[in-house]
Parts: sequence; structure tokens; C-alpha cells
Amino acid sequence: MEDEMKNSVKKAAVTALVCVTAAGMMAGCGNKKLDGTKTAVTVNKQEIPLGVVSLAARMQQAQAEAMYRMYLGGGSDMSIWSTKMGDDSDETYGENAVTTSVETVEKMCLEKEHASEYDVEITEDEQKALEEAAKNFIAANSDETIAELAVDEDMVKTFLELETYDVKMKDAIEAKADVKLDEKEYQQMSFSYASAKVSGDDLSDDIKTNKENLQKFFDKVKEDPTADFNTLGDEISKDMTATTGTCPTYEEGDDSAANGTTYPDEVRTALRKLDEGALNEEIIKTDSVWYVVRLDSKNDETATESKKESLTNTKKDDFYNDTTDGWKKKADIKEEKKLIKKIKITDNHSFTIQTPTPTPDPDVTETPAAEDSATEDSTEAEATATPEAEK
Repeated sequence: MEDEMKNSVKKAAVTALVCVTAAGMMAGCGNKKLDGTKTAVTVNKQEIPLGVVSLAARMQQAQAEAMYRMYLGGGSDMSIWSTKMGDDSDETYGENAVTTSVETVEKMCLEKEHASEYDVEITEDEQKALEEAAKNFIAANSDETIAELAVDEDMVKTFLELETYDVKMKDAIEAKADVKLDEKEYQQMSFSYASAKVSGDDLSDDIKTNKENLQKFFDKVKEDPTADFNTLGDEISKDMTATTGTCPTYEEGDDSAANGTTYPDEVRTALRKLDEGALNEEIIKTDSVWYVVRLDSKNDETATESKKESLTNTKKDDFYNDTTDGWKKKADIKEEKKLIKKIKITDNHSFTIQTPTPTPDPDVTETPAAEDSATEDSTEAEATATPEAEK
């Protein structure tokens, strides 16, 4: 078990290095130059220069913009950073991103401080890799970008070191979590259902048809309780929703499962009273949707295992956050707020992530675990890369 733990931590550390190094080439445009050498944050006597905080903030900005473009189809302009976070908030999304970056740096400093308690360290080989990564980062970026980031090679190395401690410590802390679950929290049942909307301004002419179609569906399923809902639904109406779903078998799972409230109380309550293979004896009628349901399995093994894993990870994350939050409450932390405020994340100042072509080092021999990790994460980095911003 101890060897597995060490291998897991080592692989996580390599993953961090690959991801950060792959994200190393950043292109920026237009901002006031900062003095990165000034101390921005002090955590229990650990002094962190502004350049490290700036780099953390710009990495967060670049990653957020890459995700925005990938998943939301945004163009070159991500107009969100200058927007207020809410009607009752004076803070913009950009200002919040800087605040979050400062908090992350503080947490990573505390993880480094407590590392020995978890037998976590950065090996000599890893230190060399960090130094090489920092050197490559400086070389890969223009003098203008480095000046805008307000970093030098030592600051980049510090940032990479903190990132590595962060990855290693998260695994180490979560390994100590004593996660106990009751099967009622995660067991999932699977069912088939057909549904029809019976209210809504856009359905004035369709409500009667929807009700009639669902009634036809119900009558046919009563004749053949083993019928495939999807096939039968298509036969009656191409517009009918007829498919399968999963939800918690027990009420205890509703609060912890994201899909606990996907289906209304009336549906979940009816399903919990059915035997496997049984069709609910009547159409379930809510104010807006009617349902025909059949319980297929009280314990869907795939869905149950997935929910168990998800809930376990959530509880481990909670343990990790509680641990690091506890350290922060006891720590002596000083923030130079006026200095930090000079880091501006706005809509008219953008950074993008580039993926450089790695140069093989003939003197470095990686372990199989490291090689696997590098392959996986290099692929992911390429998938999230965005074109270089025009200057």
C-alpha cells in the first residue's frame, strides 16, 4: 500500500510538471508593468513576490479563457472579466480571479510548510526538472510578455514548486481521509420512462395531443410490460420523450446525488414502491409533465459504482479542503492589498496558452508511470490550446 501511495504521488507530481510546462508559452497584450520583486504575500514568514502571484493569476485567466472558447464557442474576445459578479456585488470577475489566485498561492505555501508531516518532498530529480521548466518558460516567451508577467526564472521556479507541492499534498491528505459510506447514500436504481409536457404557453395546441399520445403509450406498455420504451415511443410520436434514467434507490441518496432531484418527488416515490420489472399502475401527473415509469433494476451496478466513486471523491475533497482551511485559520498571513490590486484582469487584456513542441532530453530516463502520465497530459494540453492573441 505504501509503495502504491508513493507511485501515485510521483505520478501526480509528473502530471503537474507536464501540465504546467505545456502551458508555459503565454502571449499577452497591453498592461502596466509591475514590480514583481516586491513581496505581495507573507505566509508564516514565507515571503512570496508579486511576480509569483501575477503568474498564478495569468495562468488562471488563460485557462479560463481557453475553456470558455472550447466549451462555449467564444471568439477571441471573452467579455466577462470587467463584469460585476452580481447585482449586489461591486467586485468584477477579473478582481475575483486575482483574489482566488492569491488564496491559492497562500494554500500552496501552507501545503509546502506541512509537507514533511505527510512524508512529501520534492526529489533532487524533480528539482532539476523544475529548474529546466522555469528556464524553458523564460526562453519560450518574449521579453515583453515576461515583463508584463513581472517574473524572472526564480519566480517561475517558485510557482512550479508550489504547484508540485499542491498536487502531491492533495493526494497525500486525501489518502488519510476516513471515508465511510452507507449503501443507501449511493445505490442507484434504473428505470424506463416516457414523459409528456402538459403545460406551457408554447404548448397550447399540443397539450391535448401530448396527453393522448402518452395515454396510448401507457395502454401499449400495459399490454407488453417488457416493451422497449424508446422503440415504442418512436412508433407513437417522434416528438415523445421515451428513454431510460437512474436515480437514488433510497431517500438518503437524494441530498448527495446530483441526479437525486432530476426527476420529481412523485416519480421517485412511485419507483421506490415498485418491484423490478413492474410498471407503475397509473400515469404520474405533475403540474407540468406526465410520466409513465417502469422500474428496471433496484440496483444498477454501473450507476451505483459511479455514484459511490463520485461521493467518495467528494468526501475526500471535503476532507482536503477542511484540512487546508484549518491551516489557514491558524496561519499568520499578511497580504499587501494595494500592491496586489495592481494586477488587473480585464476584458481588454488577454493571455492565451500555447503548447510548445517538447524537446527530448537524452539524459533523462522516465519511469513507466511518468511516461504514461506525460502522454495523457500532453494530449490534453494540446486539446485545450488556443491560438496566440494578436498584438
